[in-house]
Amino acid sequence: MRGTKRKRSEGVWELRAYVGRDPVTGNPKQVSKTFHGSAREADEALRDLIEQQVPGRSDGAGATVGQLLDAWLSECERMDLSPTTLRVYRTQIEHTIRPALGSIKVQRLGAKDLDDLYRAMKEKGSSPKTVRNHHALLAAALHQAVRWGWVRRNVAEMAKPPRVTQRVVRPPSVDAVRQLVVAAEERDPRLAPLLMLAALTGMRRGELCALRWSDLDLDEGQIEVARSVVLVPGGLGEKTTKTNRTRRVALDEVGLSVLRTHRARVEEWARLADEELRPDAFIFSPYADGSLPFRPDNVTNFFIRVRDELKLPDVRLHDLRHFTATQLIGAGVDVRTVAGRLGHTDPSMTLRVYSHALEERDRAAAAVMGRVLAPPTSELPPAASP
Repeated sequence: MRGTKRKRSEGVWELRAYVGRDPVTGNPKQVSKTFHGSAREADEALRDLIEQQVPGRSDGAGATVGQLLDAWLSECERMDLSPTTLRVYRTQIEHTIRPALGSIKVQRLGAKDLDDLYRAMKEKGSSPKTVRNHHALLAAALHQAVRWGWVRRNVAEMAKPPRVTQRVVRPPSVDAVRQLVVAAEERDPRLAPLLMLAALTGMRRGELCALRWSDLDLDEGQIEVARSVVLVPGGLGEKTTKTNRTRRVALDEVGLSVLRTHRARVEEWARLADEELRPDAFIFSPYADGSLPFRPDNVTNFFIRVRDELKLPDVRLHDLRHFTATQLIGAGVDVRTVAGRLGHTDPSMTLRVYSHALEERDRAAAAVMGRVLAPPTSELPPAASP
């Protein structure tokens, strides 16, 4: 078995150990980890990593849960999962799952081992949703083990993670959204239009950051949502949208006016900086030529500062997306159209998340039917005398 060491930055190394070939695809398989220390210490850590691996067997015999998780992560990388998703998976594995289950042989892992982990997480204060997320990761990795023939059954199917009560969505009010946009304009006019567009369209944070001027069609009054900006090691990257689909979102005169005004400002900023706006410039960029987008985390931090100034501590940037959905449903827009604007592939998801808004529409529907079938005034019984 062999491995490699790659320097990512001063004192930070990426270690990789090769563990044979995938029994399904025949592709080389490897496990990796990040190590902090000197070059000599990294060499020792690489030797340890190599020694921990199962030597070359493709049937998974003797493999530990930790080794399965490493192989599964490599498979996730091959499938081009979002860097953000991979980062979350690695955090869950290294902080919680590996310390508890990593040394257990996959073929000896039982449902009780998983139940014990979930119980321990709950006792340490993890929320039911957090426990469920870890359960989903384990279930996916064990499903892969079944596909590879490492185990005969997925023991996660027999484990009992806690139930999760669906969180009631509480979108900000119209007045709160207006205050946020006005305050954002005063703090940084480069980002205020982004918040306004978020409230108008319900687009995700990464999708807003990825917008380019070439995505905007002023004649048709619409914008194409085809990409998302994500954080990757060393900077920013672009990927497809969360659903891997491109969608077109219509804009009314308010949205078009916001973007026209922003375009005029951007061109003026470029002129003052003696720069030329690039043909593929990002709509929301900290650079005069629009060459790079705003970092999604910087957008969130900006929003938090604006929100805190207004003393709206419970409002999150993602709540602007909820604001869009509930306003549209409340106005009677059909759920399929709302789902299309939000980028939901399945309208049933929209129904589940925004069921409270549909209850309001149901009350309005009851009033409509009541008016339709109410008896004429002349047939109503007289009011009781006092």
